[in-house]
Amino acid sequence: MAKHKTYRPQSDKLSEELFALLYNREPISEDELVKRLTRRHPSTKAFFRIYRQYRQEGWVVRSPEGGVTVTTRQGHLRINPRGFGFVVSPDYPGADVFVPERWLAGARHDDVVTVWIRPSAQGWDGRVMNVVERATDVLIGSLERHRTGWRLIPRDARRPTIEVGASSHVRWHAGDVVRAKITEWPLDPKRPVRGEVLEVLGAAGSPGLDVSIIAAEHQLSEKFPDAVLMEAQQLPDQVSDQQRQGRVDLTGDLIVTIDGSDAKDLDDAISLSRAKTGYRIGVHIADVTYYVPEGSALDLEARRRGTSVYLVDRVIPMLPERLSNGIASLNPGVLRLTVSAVVDISESGDILGSQFFRSVIRTQHRLTYEGVNQVLQGGEDPLNLKPWFDELMAVRNILRNKRIARGAVDFELPEAKVILDDHGHPVDVVVRSRGIAESIIEEFMLLANEAVAHELLRAELPGLFRIHDEPSLDKMTQFREMIGVLGYRLPEAVTPKSLQNLINRVKGLPEERVVNSALLRSMKQARYGALNTGHFGLATEEYTHFTSPIRRYPDLWVHRILTAHLAHQVTDADRQRWGQLVSTVADDVSFREREAMEAERDSVSLKEAEFMADKVGEQYEAVISGVTNFGIFVELPNLIEGLVRLEDLPQDYWVYDPVHYRLRGQRTGREYGLGNPVTVIVMRVDTGLCRIDFGLEEGSLRPRPRRR
Repeated sequence: MAKHKTYRPQSDKLSEELFALLYNREPISEDELVKRLTRRHPSTKAFFRIYRQYRQEGWVVRSPEGGVTVTTRQGHLRINPRGFGFVVSPDYPGADVFVPERWLAGARHDDVVTVWIRPSAQGWDGRVMNVVERATDVLIGSLERHRTGWRLIPRDARRPTIEVGASSHVRWHAGDVVRAKITEWPLDPKRPVRGEVLEVLGAAGSPGLDVSIIAAEHQLSEKFPDAVLMEAQQLPDQVSDQQRQGRVDLTGDLIVTIDGSDAKDLDDAISLSRAKTGYRIGVHIADVTYYVPEGSALDLEARRRGTSVYLVDRVIPMLPERLSNGIASLNPGVLRLTVSAVVDISESGDILGSQFFRSVIRTQHRLTYEGVNQVLQGGEDPLNLKPWFDELMAVRNILRNKRIARGAVDFELPEAKVILDDHGHPVDVVVRSRGIAESIIEEFMLLANEAVAHELLRAELPGLFRIHDEPSLDKMTQFREMIGVLGYRLPEAVTPKSLQNLINRVKGLPEERVVNSALLRSMKQARYGALNTGHFGLATEEYTHFTSPIRRYPDLWVHRILTAHLAHQVTDADRQRWGQLVSTVADDVSFREREAMEAERDSVSLKEAEFMADKVGEQYEAVISGVTNFGIFVELPNLIEGLVRLEDLPQDYWVYDPVHYRLRGQRTGREYGLGNPVTVIVMRVDTGLCRIDFGLEEGSLRPRPRRR
């Protein structure tokens, strides 16, 4: 968020004077108010006329002791497309302040503002007095010719139009989409906002521009600085004999990678062998820190990015392609430097011991999830690996059963996959399939992450931990109410195990997706932290991220700490430096992770809306996934979600029942509630807002099957 000097718009002068005299002070008597005012103005007649009016209207209030004051609140301004706004504050949930357009005084959408408030019949009215902090100083929009030059028309109509000076070295065209920085916020809200163009993203309608805009809005850069590219260019193409020195040689072992067919940055490989007391599991991760020294341009840029971002049509990597797809990628048949975590488990899944070391490997096969799943399902086995795959599956079952038994919550929420043509246009939206092969890799990675977290804690190292707090009481109360409507209950003391039991009960039922999605929203978001406080969802007290250093900076941090520890090279100075830095890194990478997730969701929503744009009038089966006072949300089998607005429901007087999460028709008695299957018709699609509106087919509501 862009910070600016506290700014007070120029509104009614006497109102400003009155507010300035009373704001942020203890209540004062009217006599004291007169004295202070007289020192400013010889004549106070007009002032007292305003004062009496504001007393009558409730803007000025009298304290129990007889003093007068004003009531203020600070929060984020949310502007409605129709012009008015609401000030939202987490300190006053459900008590938003309504601000008419005439009292916005130059404040913009998402700005942090101070509002002067008064009670009203609807709750609170307010007028903006200060813009404390601007929401942003960088906007995306289209260039338009102006009588004095150029101006940027923002994509979001709630943002300001910006006047920009012409470029001396780049020729612009009307309709070009650009990213611009605001350089001047005028004190007078009637004067134009001024700025400068930072980057031309593309001509209107050019292929891929829509996703590039989303990337720019989330501050995701597709280009690396020259210093970073220069360092990457100096990296070797292959592993030398000298680099192998001091490493455990695993080149003769059966080690493979298993990834999606379109993956290019292969940073994890696995091995498995029988041991006397059970199994020996090897997880071998690309030794990225060997090529990315602490404090280098590569390291600082990776930290700034925090994570690779997987948009619907492209990947924005954390590290340059020469590194991520080259020397660090565990490509088959070539030598690669790795960090290995080897864990011995018993037949029942108990951990018998673990060891960590730097290694050199040569993966024998580059396997895909699709290929392994086919073999496990009895398909063709060209590599004769079926017996080994069966052992992998057996160990996966042992690890998974052990994890579920201790109470881990195993979400199996399906994801939508958008199929694009060569020009980036969506041709289908399908549910992403997930089989045993994906689960094998997941269980092996979870095991390695826990083992490394235990080692970091045992050695009292300044690690970066993946933490997940218990859900809040308020969120769980809301979730209890929601599932209660569907006939489900939770015990008083909510544990991961009780939540997993609920997931098992709804499995295969129409409300499964509704319950699982609501549960996920009720849980706190996992994040990174310097202090290990445990992971609620995984029901483990020790967890970190170690297995993806090519695409996640926290894993890179953990590798750096762990490998220094293995080499006995952690000095007191290192501990002090890392200890001072780790909390900041945790906050930064947690923020970048959230931005990446939002960008990924936005890019999928954009293509889903584009896919539905030519399907207006078509019918689909759906399930009601949400109920509000302005309509119902429905979800199609391919996970596309849209809204049936109140005015698009069959004619009736619809009453919202927030207790039972349903809409009820007063005239017909018809009800629409969570989990109800319905038939919907595509009414309208707005690709700019990524919004799909549905209507209900008359008589489409079908009874929800009884739960098992």
